[in-house]
Amino acid sequence: MNQVALWGGAIVCLLSAALLLGREWQFRTLNARVARAMADGPGRSRPLLALAEWLSGIGARYRRFYHPENIEHLKTMLQSAGFNPHRMTSIVLGGKILSMLLFPTAALILSMGQPFNSRFVFVLFGVVAGIMGPRLVLGLIRRRFNAAIQRGTPDAIDLLVVCCEAGMGLEAGIARVTQEMQRSNPAVSRVLSGLLDDMRMLPDRRDAFGNLSNRSTCEGLRRFGTMLNQSLQYGTPLGEALRAIAEELRRDRITRLEARAHKLGAKLTIPMVIFMLPAMFVILGGGPGLDLMH
Repeated sequence: MNQVALWGGAIVCLLSAALLLGREWQFRTLNARVARAMADGPGRSRPLLALAEWLSGIGARYRRFYHPENIEHLKTMLQSAGFNPHRMTSIVLGGKILSMLLFPTAALILSMGQPFNSRFVFVLFGVVAGIMGPRLVLGLIRRRFNAAIQRGTPDAIDLLVVCCEAGMGLEAGIARVTQEMQRSNPAVSRVLSGLLDDMRMLPDRRDAFGNLSNRSTCEGLRRFGTMLNQSLQYGTPLGEALRAIAEELRRDRITRLEARAHKLGAKLTIPMVIFMLPAMFVILGGGPGLDLMH
């Protein structure tokens, strides 16, 4: 009875996935035809762009099943990970919906021939992986992006100081630093590019720096946005403010490295106990133990 119920659930999941994929493929084909008709040409897209558009269509149609607070939290995570939240929210939602269907189905197919308990564990693991997998991947991308921001922010501020002392304006200096940081640190270049767009579109530059300090999860960028906002508000010299914040960020980085170095001795205790002490006991006590056995 349990196997019949499990097979019935698997068939229902497969049929639902097939209907969903077929319907989305029809929508995708229709959208491609409309795009070609509007462009008046063949208009071939790359496979990754086609996949992104397909996932975006799935997320846009089924995002009503998510709570608005969860959508806002996902937008915040995407923005802190360096993505455009207005463009990537639907793609991530489509990927989550697709993973919730594909992972349990793949786990069920791979567990064919196993006992019922093992099959149930495989399907349960597939469900958990389908639900939590995209969030874990997004969290990993977010941590790497924030680490790159922390490493590259002092260098970007030093370059901005050089540009300001050379006679360039703030907007031109940020544009130059964005161009120079594209190869060495693309994460900082992406953040500065977003700041430059806000400065060009918003009526007040202080709003752009306020948005940078509010939406950023990196402490260095928050200080950078707050100090530039205060410098523009109170009329303090921009070069001195940038040099001060660069020195503070480098001092904080050295402090963090010293703290990690002080923790290294305590962290090495467990590997020494596990790997080195047994070998030392074998070497020191092996000879006398063999003599006593003889």
